[in-house]
Amino acid sequence: MAFSVVQTGLTFNVYADGRLFTSCVYEPEYVRPFMGPVFASDGTQFTRFEPHHREHPHQRSVFVGIGDVNGVDCWNEVGDNKGKMAFDSVVEVSDGETAVVSVKLVWSSIDDGAKLVDEVRTIRFEQKPDCIAVHMQSTFFATYGDVLFGQTKEAGPLGIRVADEIQVNNGGTFTNSEGGVNEDECWGKTAKWCNYYGTVSGKTRGIACYDRRTNPQYPTAWHVRNYGLMAPNNLLFKTSEQIEKGKTLQYDYLLCFWEDSFDPQKYAD
Repeated sequence: MAFSVVQTGLTFNVYADGRLFTSCVYEPEYVRPFMGPVFASDGTQFTRFEPHHREHPHQRSVFVGIGDVNGVDCWNEVGDNKGKMAFDSVVEVSDGETAVVSVKLVWSSIDDGAKLVDEVRTIRFEQKPDCIAVHMQSTFFATYGDVLFGQTKEAGPLGIRVADEIQVNNGGTFTNSEGGVNEDECWGKTAKWCNYYGTVSGKTRGIACYDRRTNPQYPTAWHVRNYGLMAPNNLLFKTSEQIEKGKTLQYDYLLCFWEDSFDPQKYAD
């Protein structure tokens, strides 16, 4: 499979063998950049995407957010004391057998404009035998002072909102590496991976998300819901994270977008 990346404004469209697979969107109209929607080979969607959905509007496909960054909410969009993530510059864009979209973002307070933290978000795409793999890496730089990611439920930092047809409330299922099934057995529980899947237009479609050994507090706990959210989250269930000024903190995750059948244990650390 060959990947190509076509930039239009601050949207980077990623094509897999000529078909649109997804878009990495950094347009200023959104306070939360996102990747999505993500399309299966038949054009159906793995992820939910409506630009301004009334229910959890910030949960646009695949996104990054933290509900307490030095006291500023950089997860939700409605209400006071909110933050935004603004495009700063391109770090790398490349394509071929793999594709990379890497940009620098500046997180700041909407209320007073105070800069909170810098992020380099690197998304790498590759074809596996049984899925398209997307490597999500966020490196945070404490450029402006010490940074505290507080102990909050509203966090991932990675978040994935699955397509409505896949969510448990519409007949889908998710499981984790420890044998848990759906929200009652997986929410708040520690696991190496979580696999969310269901039937879209009569075909099985799924998204598996993997924590990586290099991440803080590996293996992560999970903020995963029957209504369609899947987010690896240590900040609520384990501990807050502090970044001293001038230092960095990095998170790496693997997402596998699969069709028909898939063994999630195959890519576990």
